[in-house]
Amino acid sequence: MKRTAWRILSLALCIAMTVLLAVAQNTTAPKATPKKPAPKKAKPMADAPAQLWSSISVVRVKPDMVAEWQDLQKNVVNPALKKAGVKERSIFETAVFGESYEYVVITPITSFAQYDEPVSLLRKTLGEDAYRDYIAKSRRCVVSVHTYGDLARLDLSYMGKMATMTGPPKLAVVNAISVAPGRTAAFESLVKTDILPVMKKADVIGYFVSQTMFGGDGYGYTSVVFFDSFAEIGKGSPFLRVLGQAGSATLFAKFAGVVAHQERVIARFNNDLSFSSTP
Repeated sequence: MKRTAWRILSLALCIAMTVLLAVAQNTTAPKATPKKPAPKKAKPMADAPAQLWSSISVVRVKPDMVAEWQDLQKNVVNPALKKAGVKERSIFETAVFGESYEYVVITPITSFAQYDEPVSLLRKTLGEDAYRDYIAKSRRCVVSVHTYGDLARLDLSYMGKMATMTGPPKLAVVNAISVAPGRTAAFESLVKTDILPVMKKADVIGYFVSQTMFGGDGYGYTSVVFFDSFAEIGKGSPFLRVLGQAGSATLFAKFAGVVAHQERVIARFNNDLSFSSTP
């Protein structure tokens, strides 16, 4: 599987986080009599807030089995997960530029303890016979599946216009980044001091960064810039629009020796294959 293929998965995590952040930013807590705050307990990584973590599967589908695979998602998997109480499942696909017939499936991780269960939630909900039937059909459709655990890096992200949107943007430019070993601190510092100010000045819909924690590159990050159309993408990158050619070259030079490799694709949210109970 190509490096970019599994990195597109982080886009889904970023989209899910925008919904939760939008709710948080637009909700005003009622006034109440101040109370003495209870002592805070430190939370281990595995017990971090569920909205920060997602299970992400990159699925490569056989070209002649796309329709059947999509039918399984809409009529078997999604109804079963909804019945089981899953609040959200998002599916993305390559939009022209990238690996064809590839889908990225994301579900929030409510607790890492769920992976200690001997039977998966889907299997438990469908029952043994229906589950075996689903697996047999799915195997005929799929070339490969790879699952990752990703963490949203909100400290490296910019909410932008996402707080006022009612749904995810149509397109996203996804930049898969491999940071040189030992340079993660330098990379994150450059994002905060150089990248985020450009994104804010360019007034992009949203800019998000996530980090692959399990199942992939230990130095892997993904940045995502959202757009509503290819025409908008064609107007040029935020860096060129804000800094110009010379300024952009100066900025990118700072990443020499920090970023080892980058790949860029365009991805599209598939509304027909996704669901969310979040208003």
